[in-house]
Amino acid sequence: MSEPLHSVHFPNETAEYRAARDALLRSEMELRDKLEEVAAQRRRLPLGGKVPEDYVFEEGAADIDEHGTEREVRLSELFRPGLDTLVLYSYMFSPEMKSPCTSCTSSSMVWTGARSTSCSASTSPSSRSRR
Repeated sequence: MSEPLHSVHFPNETAEYRAARDALLRSEMELRDKLEEVAAQRRRLPLGGKVPEDYVFEEGAADIDEHGTEREVRLSELFRPGLDTLVLYSYMFSPEMKSPCTSCTSSSMVWTGARSTSCSASTSPSSRSRR
């Protein structure tokens, strides 16, 4: 049996429980170390393929409730010192829909800091399915 990892114990715990709990903690520590190792490996990756052209995108309004395009923006304009990460996110929005999927757009609102004043009935607590 290996040495306990700490001296904190739950009231009335058994030796069997403590041994299993410590084994779990050791496994979690090994997993965390492996995740850190993989993250460091990811950071060491060389640059990927070269982008073949300076793509042009349509940038919408900062307020998700405003409709229409504010301006066209080139891919090269999206990056500058301090802004070197691009997140691409595809959400559901078909021509038949009045507005994009509220669950999908809620993620992008978190990233951009945008606030929406509209709320779909499908997102209200009373209409959610209960388990």
